[in-house]
Amino acid sequence: MPRLSALAGFALLLAPGAARAADPLDCVPPSAQLVVVSDSPRKLAEAVTGFDAVQKAQQLPQYRAIYDSAGATRAFQLLALFEKELGAKWPDLLDQLGGGGVALGTKFADGDAPVILVLCGKNAEQARKAFDLTIKTVEDELTRQGAKGGVERYKFHGADAVKIGDLRAARFGANVLVSNNEQMLKDGATQGTTGQHKARADTFKLLPKDPLAWLWVDLASVKQSKASKDFFDATRQDFLQTLVVGGTIDCVKRADFLALGVYKEANGFKLSLRLPAGRDQFPPEFQLHVPPKGTAGTLAPLEPPGTIYSHSLHLDISHLWTNRKVLLNDEIRGGLEQADKDISKILPGSVKFGELLAMWGPHHRIVVANHDAPPYKKQPGSRFPAFGYVATGRDPKFAKSVEPALRAAAIIASLQFDMKMVEHTHDGVGIVSYRFSETKELGDDPDGIRFNFEPCFAIVGNELVVATTVELCKKLITELKSPRASGKGSPAVIRGTFNAKGAAQFLAAVPDPLVTDAVLNRGIGLDQARKEVAALVEWLKSLGEVKVELDIDQKQYKLDLVWELPNGRR
Repeated sequence: MPRLSALAGFALLLAPGAARAADPLDCVPPSAQLVVVSDSPRKLAEAVTGFDAVQKAQQLPQYRAIYDSAGATRAFQLLALFEKELGAKWPDLLDQLGGGGVALGTKFADGDAPVILVLCGKNAEQARKAFDLTIKTVEDELTRQGAKGGVERYKFHGADAVKIGDLRAARFGANVLVSNNEQMLKDGATQGTTGQHKARADTFKLLPKDPLAWLWVDLASVKQSKASKDFFDATRQDFLQTLVVGGTIDCVKRADFLALGVYKEANGFKLSLRLPAGRDQFPPEFQLHVPPKGTAGTLAPLEPPGTIYSHSLHLDISHLWTNRKVLLNDEIRGGLEQADKDISKILPGSVKFGELLAMWGPHHRIVVANHDAPPYKKQPGSRFPAFGYVATGRDPKFAKSVEPALRAAAIIASLQFDMKMVEHTHDGVGIVSYRFSETKELGDDPDGIRFNFEPCFAIVGNELVVATTVELCKKLITELKSPRASGKGSPAVIRGTFNAKGAAQFLAAVPDPLVTDAVLNRGIGLDQARKEVAALVEWLKSLGEVKVELDIDQKQYKLDLVWELPNGRR
């Protein structure tokens, strides 16, 4: 324990450390397979600490429990010590001691992975003071704990260096190098400037400019391992993985590197991931995931009132069915064709299950939303939000064919679970729903989970709507008839939106677990616990939306995650 505490303390104290080079990557060995860089640590720190959501979080009682913990208290004491001894506040210290950039490099390994941390400062004298103060503080802590071994001081290529267990650190003017591996430290200290590091050259071929921090992974070298080869071979044979993430796995398999950047936007943050591989070399089965050139990848996500999460994706089920002899192995294809025969026997009319799949369109939209009112007077033991699914038919006959099929399936289910069919009309559209009895017990559901659901469906033009509640079904019908739902599609193959306000509304509707946790774990009164949960709900409402978009173009895989605050305000 003393040794672990010493290492943790050493790493913490060096977090605002000092180094200065033309580029922090000049001291990261080419053998590193993963590199993380911040070219301006001060900008990164100020962007995070100045973010409105972070500042508001500091006022939450839940945050105070972390803030007042022993670890946090010790960290703030150390920060105050460094500010006092070095004569500057932490933002200026970050500039003096890390303003040239900070980089971390590592190589994947079965055991302890070799890691090097490079800190490039702008003030060699401040770097010397910070280095010496760090060592003295670690020595004092080790002495206090009665640890054996202590700090070993030595010269490393003419520089001041120390060794604590397996951890080594050396200071070269305004540069500080820290590593858990002697050879990696040596390589970092002696390689010198050999031109722009491969990580930087690769990354900024694809990423937007000026990230607060960025990451690079050398996929070409990682994929040489047997474990990686086995993984790709296995996924190639796994139909389910092909169906869900086949396009992504194929792009990773063909890409030489992965690049990821974090950016400050006018009203939030953005995370961008890029791979130098696109759809141009997709095998036939991955056309499931991308549309033909010049057609929409996804339709606009549906966001009715109360939405927690909305998802729009491209998945061509018709392509799968019509090309099943090529895309599926004998076992899976045989099972699907047998299902076609079995299910087709109970479908009304002449339509077959396989024909329904062939008519199914590639555009799918999913919505998770809050209830305005619970679907039953009797309340379930655990409450769930409502779920909805909207599919767009490829064939004009899709809607006419799928409705009787759904009615037939629903009749079988309603007989099994003693459900009653109820028909509604909303905005000129018929809704068929099925309700559980509130007076009859169901042995398999003693907690009443079923009272979250009244399964229903509707046909809106050439679109099928399926929902867990009539309320959400009505909202989706209204959305589908609005201009925004039928607007121009996007080339992106996945789009999603998580709405913090919707999540806060759900939390406000089911606060009891959090209230109970606060009472039991922090020993506060019931009224105080409820006030704290209410404060958490209000904070959550202020977090705006998180939007995800995945676009696989001809040559590049692009994934963007954007966090937007409400009304564009910080």
